[in-house]
Amino acid sequence: MFRVIILLAFTYLFFYLHLSGNISKYINMKYSFLSYSMIYALFFLTIIEVIRWYRADKKSEKQADCQECHHDHAHGHTHKAEKPSVGKRVKRVISYTMVIIPALTGVLLPVATLDSQLVNAKGFSFPTLEDGADKYGMHQILNPDMSQFLGKDGFLELVSKEFKSYKGQDDITLTDEDYLKGLEVIYNYSGEFVGKSITMKGFSYNGPGLNSNQIFLFRFGMIHCIADSGVFGMLIEFPEDVHIPNDQWYQVTGTVDTMYYQPFKMKIPILKVTDYKIIDQPKDAYVYRNSF
Repeated sequence: MFRVIILLAFTYLFFYLHLSGNISKYINMKYSFLSYSMIYALFFLTIIEVIRWYRADKKSEKQADCQECHHDHAHGHTHKAEKPSVGKRVKRVISYTMVIIPALTGVLLPVATLDSQLVNAKGFSFPTLEDGADKYGMHQILNPDMSQFLGKDGFLELVSKEFKSYKGQDDITLTDEDYLKGLEVIYNYSGEFVGKSITMKGFSYNGPGLNSNQIFLFRFGMIHCIADSGVFGMLIEFPEDVHIPNDQWYQVTGTVDTMYYQPFKMKIPILKVTDYKIIDQPKDAYVYRNSF
């Protein structure tokens, strides 16, 4: 019976995430067909487990009837079915509890939108400056680096192909659909975009080592799922000093330049703002890598 409850709980969890739209906060919707398939698979397994449970219950009833008949025939000799030991029952309860907790918390607890607090918690650094070259998850900052997933040759071919769609444009708008693609092209061909106009939106973050007129503009993005997500964007510079709190959403337009950013010990593109406005947080605050 516990197995039936667990399967029902996980079936409902996936169904609820799709129904509420919160599934987009866990996976790139390019792969939503996988979670849709999981709903049908779990529902099918639930039916199978219900049938097994029903048959096992009927079988135990027949065995109980047979034992009762045998008891009457043997004039008082009782034959009790063996019960599992206390230790086994405790282990079973613990294992079932550990399995069902994720399903319950996924439905009962609210899904939080990632913001600047997570950037602070995870640390603000480029993976190339840390020990080891294979860094994933929230270690990705600013530049959505697909080379970690495609290999050097595949990455160079991809970014070169995508650069052609922006080459020759003097005014570029990074939409939700091409935000990560556009940023990666800009970071890898920053010299080609100097002097060009970029329009983008994101939430503010007061990173380390900034001047009083500088701030980062970020979006949380997913390559495949939340496990390889990162916080991506650009350093922006206003013409005058600003006092902007974290997590304020802006749409900005500016001219691309480059600068040496000491905390990262490397040159990065910077957007010198010519126009900006406060906006509401988008319905879907995340962006996704859909073109690779």
